Amino acid sequence: DYETLSLLLIKYPLQVCAQPIAIEVTTISGTPCVTRTPWFDRDNPSGLGDYETLSLLLIKYPLQVCAQPIAIEVTTISGTPALPPGNNFQVYGHNHCLYDPLQGFECVNGACQDYRVRFTCPLSFCNMTCVTRWFDSDNPNTNGGDSELLTVLLSVYPGYICPNPLGIEAQTISGQPAYQTGNIFQVYNPTSGFSCVNANQGRVRCVNYKVRFTCPEDWCSSECMCDNLKTYFI
Repeated sequence: DYETLSLLLIKYPLQVCAQPIAIEVTTISGTPCVTRTPWFDRDNPSGLGDYETLSLLLIKYPLQVCAQPIAIEVTTISGTPALPPGNNFQVYGHNHCLYDPLQGFECVNGACQDYRVRFTCPLSFCNMTCVTRWFDSDNPNTNGGDSELLTVLLSVYPGYICPNPLGIEAQTISGQPAYQTGNIFQVYNPTSGFSCVNANQGRVRCVNYKVRFTCPEDWCSSECMCDNLKTYFI
């Protein structure tokens, strides 16, 4: 089923704008094909501005935000839509006035208001229940940091991780969420995995981390996964 903008502009001239700021998809019966995340407000405008970027939100709210959103919505914390002009939006789509779901949102200057964001994700993301066990293949005392990269984990634990995870969560081995440690992460995404480099931490070192992945449900439901109890449903 192809409902591409270029074809819709031809078939429905003057009924569709050439540069939409959002999209909504349903089945012909009206069932939504996408889902929205909760509102997120990880920063405030003190300092250099208000940064609600996707990369940072994925770290602070693992498994609550999809890695490739299809839309973003931004309002002040009181609910007023964030519309240029008035603030200098660094990342808010083309010409600083449209949504950029793959990067998130930034308002850069000391006069910014406090913003919150939410994303539109494929419906399959919010139906995810397939989560792997925890993996800890490295420690910060070797190789200059702690690397839990997907390519390495797939090699060390063949069959225990799907090759195309939808989400990743990292914690210290004691169970503290990674974002609370103060470490700077070189890599933290489901496509590549996780990496903390000691040289990037200043006077401290990386903590020892463990990771787990969210996988497509059909991977968790496969016969080998169920028989070996390598994953579980949440």
